[in-house]
Amino acid sequence: MRQLLVFLIPCSVTLCQVSGACPSEVHGALLWPLSVAALALQVLLGKRSNWLHFLSLLLMLWAAQALVLLAPLVPHVEVPMARIGEGVEGIHPIREVPTSEALDGFGGSLVEKGGAIRSISVVLPCAEERENAIRTVERFCRRTPSDILKEVLVVDDGSNPPLVELFKQNDLRLDQDPSCVVRFLRHEVTTGLMAAKLTGGREAQGDVIAFIDCHCAPQENWYQEILEQVRLNPRRMVVPAITDLDMDTFDEHKDSQVNAKCYLTFDADFKWFDDESDFIPTISGGLVAMGREWFNLTGGFDEGMHGWGGENLDQSLRAWLCGGEIVRAKSSRIAHMWRTSDRRTATHYRIKARPTNNRGRVVAAWFGPFREVARSAAVDEAAVQNYASFKERLDQPFSYFIYRFRKLYLEGGVLARESFQLQEVSSGLCLQTQKLGDCGPGRSRLQLGNVDRSTGKCCSGLRIHGSNNCFDYFDKSGIHPYACDVMGRNMNQQYRLLEDGRLQKGDTDCMVAGSGQRVSLKPCSDLQPGEGLWKKIDVQETKEYQVYRRELANDQWDTKFPQLPDN
Repeated sequence: MRQLLVFLIPCSVTLCQVSGACPSEVHGALLWPLSVAALALQVLLGKRSNWLHFLSLLLMLWAAQALVLLAPLVPHVEVPMARIGEGVEGIHPIREVPTSEALDGFGGSLVEKGGAIRSISVVLPCAEERENAIRTVERFCRRTPSDILKEVLVVDDGSNPPLVELFKQNDLRLDQDPSCVVRFLRHEVTTGLMAAKLTGGREAQGDVIAFIDCHCAPQENWYQEILEQVRLNPRRMVVPAITDLDMDTFDEHKDSQVNAKCYLTFDADFKWFDDESDFIPTISGGLVAMGREWFNLTGGFDEGMHGWGGENLDQSLRAWLCGGEIVRAKSSRIAHMWRTSDRRTATHYRIKARPTNNRGRVVAAWFGPFREVARSAAVDEAAVQNYASFKERLDQPFSYFIYRFRKLYLEGGVLARESFQLQEVSSGLCLQTQKLGDCGPGRSRLQLGNVDRSTGKCCSGLRIHGSNNCFDYFDKSGIHPYACDVMGRNMNQQYRLLEDGRLQKGDTDCMVAGSGQRVSLKPCSDLQPGEGLWKKIDVQETKEYQVYRRELANDQWDTKFPQLPDN
């Protein structure tokens, strides 16, 4: 019994170290002295045969301890972890590549600012893209240096025949080109954009992951500013300058427009806009790059989304509410194919996975108290429990997002302070876009919208309350609504209610009541006394502004971040 107790002393130290319960100092400070002390006790108190037997056991224990001490010196090899596509029948098992220092299930510690970010994995989610996929891969391989391009991951989302077969039949044989490291991942069933992106993102091994639609052509040096932006802030998502693809040349169209920025609406949708800031509230979805560790740390994509749409809103809010940011890279130009009447741009796939309410998942996961004013029905909170683990560690409330882009939301009129009906004084009727109508409950309500570019404040237009449309161009049939230009650049949307009651459109015209309850325009200088006068009636503070005021009072972002940009 005495021998067993003495032997257990050094043995227990080794077990403590292997389990991780002991600090690293125990390695040398305790084990070796205790082992020698235990052997000395056996020699002094026991018989020769007993302590010789004990010595052999002790030598085995020392060998185990040596392995414990040498293990950290062995180079780390990342072993892919098996993961099955969750809840989607027909998806092949895919691998999730852990980061170098795994702190949790989503990834590891981020590299330091300016750290070793050198390589890019290009992830292409492709469903029946066929020739587009081949040409997209060819453009990225030819226009990205081999020491930068880690790989091109073609995620074949149920194409028939499989895309890998088309690559084998193509004369370019990009699948065998050593300068073009193309790998193929496949879903047997078409499940949609999000699942394909998630498959590619989890497999990617580059320092930066660039998610690109499978019908794009990068321009020369497209990768340079993207890498630099991620080096500046590893918690940064980067959107390239998105230009127009010429289908005849499969390259950037001459005199192409450039897009990059979108904003989130209260019906969980997105709209394009532009301003002078390089920060982006919401990505459009198809083209974005981010550090691999940041992708993993924020949970990647929502695996509960199928089909198309919504993942861009989810990704954007993951960034802004989890301590990150989104910026554009103006010199990184990538031409994108837009769906048009050209048959070459048509889709050729059909989603076969169970449909999901993607926008409702965004509302349930991120809107918080603003769910009560969202114009898109949220799914039940139980359906988005997959967000819980990383949100507990990372997220800010939705009010932070609104406050961070308060120029857009408050001065641009996306989140209205008040709504009202606009009454024409002489008739007593209210403006209903193309004509005048009765005032009262249930009738169309308006709000101010679009930044006034002369002041930088609200507002230069009229927005239909509860929608994303503003008063736009005017013809014989009346006013035509169109998607709001929240930054106030669209001159068609210049409608101002002046202090004297005139409703001025543009610089010179005013709106007046016409025949048959229609409205018409007349030069403001020609108005007769009492003609063309309007007033707001039934003015009400909006519910969304009530929620914002309440949440801002609770969270006090204006006090916590007095220098925070507003756009």
